[in-house]
Amino acid sequence: MAEESKKIDRQRRMLLGAGICGCVGAALGGRIEQVKAAATASAGDTLVHFQGDNEGLPLDPNALAPLEPVLARPRSSSGEIREGTANIITVIRVPGGELEESFAEMAAGDVVAVSAICTHQGCLVSDVGTFGTAEGKLACTCHGSIFDPRMGGERVAGPAPRGLPMLPIMQESGHLVATAGFTGKVGV
Repeated sequence: MAEESKKIDRQRRMLLGAGICGCVGAALGGRIEQVKAAATASAGDTLVHFQGDNEGLPLDPNALAPLEPVLARPRSSSGEIREGTANIITVIRVPGGELEESFAEMAAGDVVAVSAICTHQGCLVSDVGTFGTAEGKLACTCHGSIFDPRMGGERVAGPAPRGLPMLPIMQESGHLVATAGFTGKVGV
C-alpha cells in the first residue's frame, strides 16, 4: 500500500512540474512573439542589400531591372540591420503599367517589396519563373508555390496557403523606405 502511495505522489509531482513548465513556456512564448514582432520591418526602415558585394548598402530603386528580384533587409533609423528570417525581403521591379492598381499605394512606383519567406514551409522565395504559370512571377523552388508581384505577392499556384505579405514602401532620397510593417504574417 505504501509503495502505491509513493507512486501516486511521484505522478502528482510530475504533473505539477509539467504544469508549471507549461505555464512558464506559455508566458515566455508570448514574450518571444512580442520581441519578434518588435524586431520586424517597420515604418522608416531603409531597405539594404541582403548579401553580396553591396551587403548592408541601401538599394537604389533606379538600378533594379524589371523582374530581377533582389534580396534585402530593413535597416532601422538608428542604423541597426534587422536580422532574422522574417526580415528577408524580395524587392522586384514590375514592368511598367503591370502593377495591379489596388497595390500601387504600397509600391514605390513600379517597385514592390514582399516577404521572401514562403507561407507553405518557410523556404526562400527569390526566383522568377521563366515558363508556364510561373513566367514572370516569384517562384518557391522548394515545393512550387507561385506568387505574383504584380498583385502584391498574391498566391497563384502551389501548396502555399496564402500570398506573401507586402512591405509598403516609398522612394525617399534615392532609397527605398518602409512606410509601415508587413501587411500580414510572414512565413508559415
